[in-house]
Amino acid sequence: MRDTISVLVMRDQKSRFKSTVMGVFWAVASPMLFLLTFYLLFKVILPLQIPNYAAHLFIGIVVWSWFQGATSESVTSIVANSALIAQPGFPAVALPLSVTTSHLLTLILTLPVLVVILLFSGTSIGLSLIALPVVMAAMFIFVLAVSYLVAGLNVSFRDMQYIVPIVLQLGYFTTPIFYDATNLPDRTRAVLGLNPMLHIIEAFRAILMRDSWPDWGPLSLVLGGSLCFLWLSQMFFRRASLRFLEEL
Repeated sequence: MRDTISVLVMRDQKSRFKSTVMGVFWAVASPMLFLLTFYLLFKVILPLQIPNYAAHLFIGIVVWSWFQGATSESVTSIVANSALIAQPGFPAVALPLSVTTSHLLTLILTLPVLVVILLFSGTSIGLSLIALPVVMAAMFIFVLAVSYLVAGLNVSFRDMQYIVPIVLQLGYFTTPIFYDATNLPDRTRAVLGLNPMLHIIEAFRAILMRDSWPDWGPLSLVLGGSLCFLWLSQMFFRRASLRFLEEL
């Protein structure tokens, strides 16, 4: 199945920027445009007192973009590839996995720009950087679990492709992307703490902006919960895949 995933990831990367003039540049241009928009709004027009706001904002944008992009594409990954599903022996589980991996590669493409922003803001990266793969692994597991769930549900419940964008829009504003969760009231912060993406983004910021170790307590809960969630969602997906040909 490894070869299948590699082919699907390459196909996804090529098709995403096919027929565009600037090609892969859009992987960096899109988060940069969001960065400029929010920076002008919350640093110049309605200033938020957040140190190194450009780095704070860009980390939130690129990490959330991985989650949002993978989830949005995964929800239709089975329906949009009905010809592949019809092929005998084709592993349907490879489709959400390849989408999640492809968006991870897109995030990696933005890392050089992030490094420039960090250096420009005077941030130094130190030993805590070795914890970054752990944070990325926790997020990969979480995103993949969500991808399997929405992909499997959408085959028999096509409303998912309309529900997911609404939920993601709500999640965008309940995740500390352009604001700082520490500035919120305790009760609000406790409620938003139920959002795994809050802890993942804060872990990225701790490592990349403050050269400190992430808060291992919440991150461990996210990792453990994501592993259980992945096991359950993959089981659901595999059972649902038995009816894919009937539903498509």
